[in-house]
Amino acid sequence: MSPYQQNPAITIKGKPAVAIILLIVVFLLWRVLVTHDTVDPEVEELLRRELSSEYTRFLLPSLEEGVAARNETQLKKDVARLKSYTKGITFPSLKSRGGGDNFYVRVEILVDGKAPPTGKSLRYFRLSHSLLLGYVFQEEAWAVEYYLPFMS
Repeated sequence: MSPYQQNPAITIKGKPAVAIILLIVVFLLWRVLVTHDTVDPEVEELLRRELSSEYTRFLLPSLEEGVAARNETQLKKDVARLKSYTKGITFPSLKSRGGGDNFYVRVEILVDGKAPPTGKSLRYFRLSHSLLLGYVFQEEAWAVEYYLPFMS
C-alpha cells in the first residue's frame, strides 16, 4: 500500500449481513448446547481410577526404598498417601462434549485439595461408549479436540 491510500474497510449491508450474524448466533447456540455440565457418575469413577493409577507411579520409588530398608514407618506413610490418591481425587469441574466415539471430557483435578502430582490440574480426555462395555477410556486429548469435537 502506498502512504496515500487509506486503510481498506469491509462493509456488508442488507441481507448478507443479517445472514452472517444469524449464522454466528446459531453456531454459538449450538456450541452451548453440545456442552454437558452433568457427567454420568460412571465416567467420573472411570476417570478417578485412571488418574489414581497414573499418580501412584510417583510413589513406587519410595515404596521400593521402604521395602528394601524394611522401614515400617515409611511404608505406612506411603500406603496412606497411596490410599489418599485413590480416595482424595476430586473434580471441581467436570464437563463433556460430543457423544459416541467422539466423547470428550474436560476435568479440573485436585488431590486432597491440592494440585495433582503431575502438576496438570486441567486435563482433557477422550472416551467412547458402547452398550456392552459402557464408557471406555481412550486417551488424553488436546483442548482443541474438546472444543471442536466435530473435527475428528
